[in-house]
Amino acid sequence: MAMRLTRRYYPVTELKEGAACAYEAGVLTVNYDELKEVAKPYGKNIEKLWFEVCRPNENARIIHVLDTIQPMYKAEAPQDWGGKEYPGILNHPHTAGNGVTNLLEGFAVMECAALPWDESNASSGLLYPREAIIQTKGFYKHYTPFADTINLICNFEVMADKSSEEYDNDIRKSAMAIAQHLAKLTAEQEPAREEVFDNTPVEGLPNVALVWMCQNQGVYANTLLYGLPIYDIVPTLLEPNEMLDGAVVGGNYVWPTYKIPSYIHANGPNILELYRRHGVDLNFKGVIFARSHQPSNWHKDRCGQLIAKIAAQLDCQGLIMQWEGGGNAAIDGMLVVQNAERRGISSALLTFEFGGKDGTEGQLLVDDVPEADAVVSTGSWERVVHLEAVDVAYGGPVLRLEKERGGLFPDAREAIDFETNVHMYMGGNQSGYSRITAHAY
Repeated sequence: MAMRLTRRYYPVTELKEGAACAYEAGVLTVNYDELKEVAKPYGKNIEKLWFEVCRPNENARIIHVLDTIQPMYKAEAPQDWGGKEYPGILNHPHTAGNGVTNLLEGFAVMECAALPWDESNASSGLLYPREAIIQTKGFYKHYTPFADTINLICNFEVMADKSSEEYDNDIRKSAMAIAQHLAKLTAEQEPAREEVFDNTPVEGLPNVALVWMCQNQGVYANTLLYGLPIYDIVPTLLEPNEMLDGAVVGGNYVWPTYKIPSYIHANGPNILELYRRHGVDLNFKGVIFARSHQPSNWHKDRCGQLIAKIAAQLDCQGLIMQWEGGGNAAIDGMLVVQNAERRGISSALLTFEFGGKDGTEGQLLVDDVPEADAVVSTGSWERVVHLEAVDVAYGGPVLRLEKERGGLFPDAREAIDFETNVHMYMGGNQSGYSRITAHAY
């Protein structure tokens, strides 16, 4: 039985400070002391929390970016389903996807923190929180949607000598509490617009599912489903509405370029496009959710086989494949396509490219299979990045680069060049968002 979710949108066109938090006619008023009190119960390992605001059309750079959150408030939930926003984070893991949810539109809550680099606060030598950058002007603004949103930046300074798990947990919950508090200001107000999401099948149309494979390698490189990391998850069928209602939360701070933030999980471009076409030229059968970056070829093939089996059980004629992560995870994605095609299910995938500085060097893809004959490029990871100087930097005064060489800390406002786009938030993202791609010519 399909779920039915109504999303009500409340645009934020202006943000200002005031005596109390409030929302009225597009104006979001924030009181920072009030927000600190909201976050306080969740931040026992937080030394300091302060706020900044980045607005569209600023010549700015945001640094130390962790997760970015779509503020939402569960206005109505069926009694039998429970249902709170981002279930499992601040509340019980009630099943999401039914009822009415209010969203602040054109606005995001953003976590920024210079998390410790010491070895005790990384899952491994490679899995430490790298510098993550959003540029709000010029070519590179198109990597994310956040050059066009009003961003409330929550800056966290953590206490010394605590664990990565404690930092990760406290920052996530504090920011989620702030996002929830602000979205709840829309209660009892009329929305600017609303959308109903219901994927009840229509006779005579082909069935299509979306495969959404997310990274999970340890603290700072995890994805959460209903509040828990997906370490040993087997491929699981989710209703699209569960994704739109916050069942999946991002926690990957290690590889900023591949990052799928929570905001994108809740506004997945491929999910929204499949919904637009549902009942028109396809039936959107659901989201097959799994872990990418499986630890061995055996695990990868097992996962690919199970995903293809679920797609066959759904009587899918088509599959769209997207994954989070780098080269290792590309193998997982290719095996999904191969196993699905061998079952007669036509499959398309989204992938970043390598190809060097001009797209002609070496192999474009880490892995490929003959069955992968419908590929959408989301751009090259290896192109040189040149960031122009900016008027203001949010998140901190200096960049944190090259940990392996002892650290490099240039002024966050200065022009800078990178050999790859690894530090660009969502720069190699395969969620379908980016406005930057590559074309055959």
